[in-house]
Amino acid sequence: MSEQRVEAGHVSFLEILTALHHTAGPEFVKGALIKTGISAARTTPEREFATIEEFIQSIDKLDNPIAQLEGAARHYGNGLFGLPECPFAAAIASQLGAGSALPDPYRDIADEMNKPTALSDQIRVGRGTVVSPFCALHQPIRSAMGERIRVAGRALSIYQLGCRSVDGKSGLADHWIQHTGFDRRLIEQVLVENMCCYCIRFERDN
Repeated sequence: MSEQRVEAGHVSFLEILTALHHTAGPEFVKGALIKTGISAARTTPEREFATIEEFIQSIDKLDNPIAQLEGAARHYGNGLFGLPECPFAAAIASQLGAGSALPDPYRDIADEMNKPTALSDQIRVGRGTVVSPFCALHQPIRSAMGERIRVAGRALSIYQLGCRSVDGKSGLADHWIQHTGFDRRLIEQVLVENMCCYCIRFERDN
């Protein structure tokens, strides 16, 4: 028998998603998750960093709202980051079973999150990168948190480029990879040793 501890909050989250899926459908759940993520991010303090180096150091030191949410990410240069551990990985493995397919409601929600819409494109998430129900909340929160950060006076934008599921399958956002100018093979390499890959850009870069 597994000794993995199950977080009550994670169980409740999945049960709520299942109930919403049955009563309102995956499209409604998608909108609710994105709006919840944005609202949650707006409760975090705004931050200003003098340089990009200072911003990167704040991630290493967990002195940054994003890092405090998800842990320290690795910087691969040119604003590209890989997150070694998904903050929900243990819950996903415990609830869904390592190597097993997503149950229908969760798969429907993930598929819906990956469809491009004005709302998801506004915060640069999805487009193939949602591999679990937790991604559907994590990605919007991180992206919206990024909009509350400025580096050298410049507004920051976060683009979700890829994720790897607990069973080792990768989901990539070719749209955002091309938009940000990265080679797809580099993103694939980052996901070999990370669960999540995103990049930062600034208002005059976009």
